[in-house]
Amino acid sequence: MDLIERLASTDLFQHLEPLQLAQVAALAREHRVSAGTTLSRKADIGTTFFLIDSGDALVQRVDDKGFARPVGTLRAGDCYGVTSLFVSEPRDATVISRTPMNLWTIERAVFEDLLDREPAIGRAMSVPVHVAARLEMPEFPWLAESERVVLYSHRHWGPLVLTLAAGTLAMALVIGSVIAYLAKRGASWDPTLWLLIPAALYLAFVSWHWFDWLNDQLVVTTQRISYREQVALFYEARNEVPIDRIQNINIISTLLGRVLNYGTVIIETAAQTGTLALQQMPRPEDVRDAIWEQSERSQATRHAAERRLMADALASQLGIDTRERLPDADTPGEAAEHSPDPSEEPAEQATWATRFLDLMRSGGLVPRAVVRTDQVVWRKHPIFLVRSALIPGLATALSALVAVLSWFGEPSLLADRFALYPVVTLVLAMAAGFWLLWAVIDWANDRYMVTDDRIVDVEQRPFSLHSERREASLSVIQNVRFVIPHFWAALWGYGNVVVQTAGTGDFTFDRVHKPAEVQAEIFRRIEAYRERGRQQEAARRRQEMAEWFAVYRELQEPSAAAPSATGDADPPEPDGA
Repeated sequence: MDLIERLASTDLFQHLEPLQLAQVAALAREHRVSAGTTLSRKADIGTTFFLIDSGDALVQRVDDKGFARPVGTLRAGDCYGVTSLFVSEPRDATVISRTPMNLWTIERAVFEDLLDREPAIGRAMSVPVHVAARLEMPEFPWLAESERVVLYSHRHWGPLVLTLAAGTLAMALVIGSVIAYLAKRGASWDPTLWLLIPAALYLAFVSWHWFDWLNDQLVVTTQRISYREQVALFYEARNEVPIDRIQNINIISTLLGRVLNYGTVIIETAAQTGTLALQQMPRPEDVRDAIWEQSERSQATRHAAERRLMADALASQLGIDTRERLPDADTPGEAAEHSPDPSEEPAEQATWATRFLDLMRSGGLVPRAVVRTDQVVWRKHPIFLVRSALIPGLATALSALVAVLSWFGEPSLLADRFALYPVVTLVLAMAAGFWLLWAVIDWANDRYMVTDDRIVDVEQRPFSLHSERREASLSVIQNVRFVIPHFWAALWGYGNVVVQTAGTGDFTFDRVHKPAEVQAEIFRRIEAYRERGRQQEAARRRQEMAEWFAVYRELQEPSAAAPSATGDADPPEPDGA
């Protein structure tokens, strides 16, 4: 059976026209592999679609302990990796050839180029439901590069409908009562006044609750759980929990919730206040299962990656030649385009504007974070510097003006009557200036920092009169959430970022600029820290294993100093001979 017939027999391409099948077949590369070849590995980011022409392959899944378990067999005519043609995600299984095989592969990059040129092919394909659902997942600017959305949901529509129905009934009763009252009295009334005003109020009521429902979002990704609550421009909060920090998930449901299939999903972490309540979630059992599945999948992926590195280290120690990749294609394919190394790109030339901005950042006079090589520093929004320095600044300006005039004898009435008038005005001007300086330094001294391994909250009075510094390791952070408490905070773009830790209390980054960006940066640092920790631990275990095998080989080698088995060595002479 040729390639086009094989493609036509798959569920994905079964509805394509012969010409379209030929276009897809032109992208395929043929491979011949021997038994024992690893076609793809668990936890690798899938980019390849496989179509088997002949031979068998064993499918292995990795449990939460990292051990591979056989779960099935792939034979001639089977395919896998359909998801890899559309989205980037870790593979769920390891596939190893059991017999010599002949197969074809299609890479996602060239396949996406084909769909861009021929959109009719994409419309004719039978994309699996789970893949189509993932393609419809929204994108968010705060997602990490390798992070993807696995679940997106609003609150259930039932409570919203009940609220709108109650509001509609109340508005109808009010309007009916007004009309009945006016009709009973026989008074003339203007329907424009009596109907349009309630209609406008009703429209505002519906719009308010609709947008409140629309802005409350649950997002479950491969790395975190993010729950956003927003009430127009008056309040906004987003609570985030790393996927591997979850300890327990409970579901609370009312009678109406059980009828309409919604409830409250409560996620517990190890933090002192580490409870995230997801209100009115549709299909709460599915939400719970999706979160647990992603948590277990994350653990399995991590364990599989660690075991893979250990296997590589073991193979190196024992001199075992492992075949990990497919051989080159028998049919020549186009060479991949050269992707320039970022290090080869010319560095951006520093201009006077960038140098000035760096100077302002180093002085803490801009609302954005101060970025350094090893830490990020935030301060309160500059609007609070303006607010605290406004009265001292006005007092300083006014007192300085009075002091200058006093030295010229103005006003003459005070200058003639009080000999110390110029001195007093100068002292007052200096006091006002000191007040202004105090306000500026007090704002600049309060800093919130995140390094590669710690979170730091510094509160310091001017001139070191009082200083308090709190620190906690990134390893103990359980939740990160931000709150925009009111309309003015939303207008000026500031809010509070609350970092919940296990055992050391909460850290509050008070009134920082763009709290969503602060939250994203903290979460990025946490993930980077944990990844470094996992790599270091895996490296330590591999080194330990290598040392064990080195000792084992030493024990297996015969010692040159050991006595012979025939007893040729002379016995020691007795003492006192």
